[in-house]
Amino acid sequence: MNVRLETERGSVTMKIIQAEPANIEELKIKATTKDSWETRLAAVNELAKYDCQKSRYILTKLASSDRVFAVKEAAFNAAQAMGITKKGVPLVLKRKDIGYSSKDFAKIFSRVKRDTQMEEFDLPVFKKQFQVVSSEMYDVMQYEEQENIDLWITALYANLR
Repeated sequence: MNVRLETERGSVTMKIIQAEPANIEELKIKATTKDSWETRLAAVNELAKYDCQKSRYILTKLASSDRVFAVKEAAFNAAQAMGITKKGVPLVLKRKDIGYSSKDFAKIFSRVKRDTQMEEFDLPVFKKQFQVVSSEMYDVMQYEEQENIDLWITALYANLR
């Protein structure tokens, strides 16, 4: 079956194989990693080629709950192309929501600051500890802020009390 997917970058036509991929367990692990949205997105793109129970489950879960919108959207488009429904109702792509509030950021940043015991702000040290303390939050914000991640971290750190 050939399916045409619409994405932010245009449309793509691909063939969906009615079988389980040989590397389904590896794809499952990649799709559930919390510290690399690129890895999850690559897994979604690979899972989208296979229509089987396991890939349908993984795509549905990512389409409804991933915090990185690019991953969520790709999983949603793949699920929609396969005709996946949840309890008989078509999936809905909800608005972009990263799932973190300013209080969440303040709490994690305060913890990182406390853990590193910095006298002067050191961005590389802070980023490294931020990844240790909350790899998922770091990953989401790395996607959201992209090339501005360093500026975002610096500004947020400067506003800590």
